[in-house]
Amino acid sequence: MAKSERFEMRLDESSAAAIDAWRDASMAGASRAQAVRALIERGLAGAPGEGPRFSDGEKTLMAFMGDLFRHLGAPAERVDAVCRGFATGNHWAVDLEMGGLYGPPSAASPDDARFVLSVLEMWEVFESAFEDFSEAQRAQVLGGGEGAQRRARGARRAAEPRFGGFDAVHEPELLRIAEFLVREMRRFGRFAGRNLVAAQGGARRDHAARLRYYERLLPTLAGRRPTPDEVREFLWLRAEAPGHAPEAGDRSVSHLKEFSFHRFGLLAPRVNALSRVLTRSAVQFAKAEYGLSQVEWLAVTLLGAFEPVSIGELAYHAMLDAGQMSRTVSGLVERGFVERRRSEADSRETVLTLTGEGEEMRRRLAEAAAARNRHVVGDLPESELAIVYARLDGFIARARQLVD
Repeated sequence: MAKSERFEMRLDESSAAAIDAWRDASMAGASRAQAVRALIERGLAGAPGEGPRFSDGEKTLMAFMGDLFRHLGAPAERVDAVCRGFATGNHWAVDLEMGGLYGPPSAASPDDARFVLSVLEMWEVFESAFEDFSEAQRAQVLGGGEGAQRRARGARRAAEPRFGGFDAVHEPELLRIAEFLVREMRRFGRFAGRNLVAAQGGARRDHAARLRYYERLLPTLAGRRPTPDEVREFLWLRAEAPGHAPEAGDRSVSHLKEFSFHRFGLLAPRVNALSRVLTRSAVQFAKAEYGLSQVEWLAVTLLGAFEPVSIGELAYHAMLDAGQMSRTVSGLVERGFVERRRSEADSRETVLTLTGEGEEMRRRLAEAAAARNRHVVGDLPESELAIVYARLDGFIARARQLVD
């Protein structure tokens, strides 16, 4: 557990009242101390070194500039893209549109943006090269040479080069940047209309491996496109499918899963693997049907189980920071899925409940969850399943003792 230090602060009445007003609007149900902590975290997050930051007045002027440009018949696409960047939290888009005017920032988000830009450029190069190949050249990429030898050993067949997206569960920032670049900034038209959510995890790892190969190859691509052999090499740089037994000289991943799961007999990797796969499936469904993020999906699910509930209690059940949960709930309130009201037990406390629309959404999410559960447990008898659940509940209770 991280070491903490007690800190006391004296506030005048106006400052205390301002903090309480912000808390009631942004963190309903939280204590004043929790609100102060959240405000400090926000202030630190906006400290120098995170790239350009703009005041509300500057953002308003930018929006007016877009209206002025349109009135004069001048192109306003760049101004509109910058304003959409403000609205969606993609502040790095301003620096990108202005050609690096603000200098190289040190924050992670611009670095992530550069990574996503490079990945999209890389896939555009290899996809377009494959499309221009003859049938014989495509066969060479997908089934010739080394590929045929691999299939003779039982290895999987190479798939056509197609950008697979980013993992919505573990790489939400990368996915958000990619979607903004393609849909809002209209970059990389090849990927417009595609689902940019990866079908499996580890997308960043695979993209990074291929990007290293692409960067080594790039100086030789002046005036030409990748050859079939180079495209085939590019495709085989990803990790092999689970369950594939590596052969000598094979490029598959090492026995990391077997090493972690079996040699040390750890519970956490098994539970985490099951949770990650089921969560990924649930989030993909929630995003496709309702546009929910992972935290929004979690909040709706927990509200269905515990409502009426305060922000603090909801954050505890989700094992998230109260500030993050407050921001998530505010978005759900604005979209009409959740409502705030005074607690019947204590009128000083604000509690959260699902609206009628939110309850209908939760019901559909629950039905999808039940279907996933039936698929996983298969034909395991209910009596044995009840024992499994009881054991897991006990493990969770004892694990909480390590952090509470």
